[in-house]
Amino acid sequence: MKFKTLAAAAALAVAGVAAPAMAQDAGVTVGAKVYGPDGAEVGTIESVNGDAVVINTGNLSAALPADSFAPGDNGPTLGWNKAELEAAVTEANQAAEQELAAALVPEAEVYSSDAVLLGKVESVDGDNVVVTLESGPVALPKAQMALQADKVTFLATAADVQAAAAAATGGDTAQGGD
Repeated sequence: MKFKTLAAAAALAVAGVAAPAMAQDAGVTVGAKVYGPDGAEVGTIESVNGDAVVINTGNLSAALPADSFAPGDNGPTLGWNKAELEAAVTEANQAAEQELAAALVPEAEVYSSDAVLLGKVESVDGDNVVVTLESGPVALPKAQMALQADKVTFLATAADVQAAAAAATGGDTAQGGD
């Protein structure tokens, strides 16, 4: 099952209550069942990390802000039922994939998760994006790329990318930065 992030989850927020207090009052804990406005089960909480609460519906997982949850009769409650949440997650993921595909063009800059410029896109070959690093071209999995603050971002640190490139080529690579 793939981890999915719902970019539009802020629309679920319940106004007027701070996220940590709301989450705690709503019973947002790992393993808790989550319910929709109709009282039907939406899914189970997989993890809570600060303000991000990951809920698994059985079909997908989505990270939602903690302030999306309110206390309900059966446990934590969302403003959407399971079908509505899954439709919103699917729509948001499709839009994000289209935006990323449009940004993955030759000469586009690629950054690491720690905001270091890794290099530029040379080409997109199926599930891989060939990026020219200081040490030469490397194929990075497209599935590990995202748009963050309108920048193409590979979801690993610059040090991890450099170490992987060095291991793949059997040599050392220069540590880059911007």
